[in-house]
Amino acid sequence: MRAPTPCDYSRVTDFEKHLAAIIGRPSTQRPFVCHGDPSDCSVWIVGYNAATTSGDWWRFWSSDSGFDLASWRKNYDAERAERGKGTSATRRRLDRFRASVPDVLETNIFATPSTKMANMPNSSTEAFDLLLATFKPRIIIAHGVPSASHLAGWTDGRLITCPHLSRAGYAIVDEIVEELQAN
Repeated sequence: MRAPTPCDYSRVTDFEKHLAAIIGRPSTQRPFVCHGDPSDCSVWIVGYNAATTSGDWWRFWSSDSGFDLASWRKNYDAERAERGKGTSATRRRLDRFRASVPDVLETNIFATPSTKMANMPNSSTEAFDLLLATFKPRIIIAHGVPSASHLAGWTDGRLITCPHLSRAGYAIVDEIVEELQAN
């Protein structure tokens, strides 16, 4: 894994201030995860909402070095194990993307986690919209109908849509990876 590059401090601290106003501090919302500086991530994978909180998101964030993906992942795995769950189907497919495509940012249109769409508390897309306005991805992979619908009007890059990763087979993931590597 590459070492994170230092973040553009002024842009990141401004983003951090606005994000804290939206999700609160501390926060169990999960606005995104990536390795280091989100501005280094040209490919985003966007879903509906996270199923696991992983505790206070801010523990893994630094305006100097960005997001600490390795520490977050340890915490995420431990939280799922405490609930008697292994790695989810969605996470296994995200890991497959991450193994082949460098600098991936994972996010959701809703930062509020819930185990099912039906039991998600009232939420907004403000954190996602701020992220998208601040850090401009080149490619967005929208998995699932709600995220694809939310991004249907996005024209600042290339939008790839696919079934929700919890239901998408590895063949779909591999096809998208091949497509990304060819470009």
